[in-house]
Amino acid sequence: MDSGWMAVWPVAAFFLGGIATHLTAWLTHRRQQLERQQDAARALHDRRESFELDHLQKLNDALQVLARTAARMHHADMLASRESGRYGSTPVSEELSEENRVASQEVRMLRGLVLDDELREQVHLAQRTINALGWTAFSDPTEATAAFMASITQLNEAQDRIAARTREIYLASTAGRPPALPA
Repeated sequence: MDSGWMAVWPVAAFFLGGIATHLTAWLTHRRQQLERQQDAARALHDRRESFELDHLQKLNDALQVLARTAARMHHADMLASRESGRYGSTPVSEELSEENRVASQEVRMLRGLVLDDELREQVHLAQRTINALGWTAFSDPTEATAAFMASITQLNEAQDRIAARTREIYLASTAGRPPALPA
């Protein structure tokens, strides 16, 4: 009986070694696969974060340009209203009008890339409010100034939300966890 076991033991050890080798290889493969998936998820998160931060910064800059051109247009209309008594009774220069059109187009284009739905809508409201100043033509200068100030308030609120979202992304990334996805 001892010689029988002596003959079976090498065969059993061979099969057990093969199973152990395959199990080890399979576990290594699963670990590497999981690491690749985590790396891919981390890279995707980093690209998304970079995309969002880049576009929020560009949008903030574009809103500043739009505010400046709107302020210059408002100033020109206010100067013209001193003579006519009516706001917007004299067309602004073609150059200033074109600057405002380009600034508004830039905001519209970047607004569409904002991931946060509420923020995108707030920027849209601010842009609509600023662009609505053109509808105050031939109005009372005091009413036009109130509309201009309301549009600047809307724009400031949108920029405050952009800044808050930017801080949220940076704080989440420094804490080592992904930021909450916008609704």
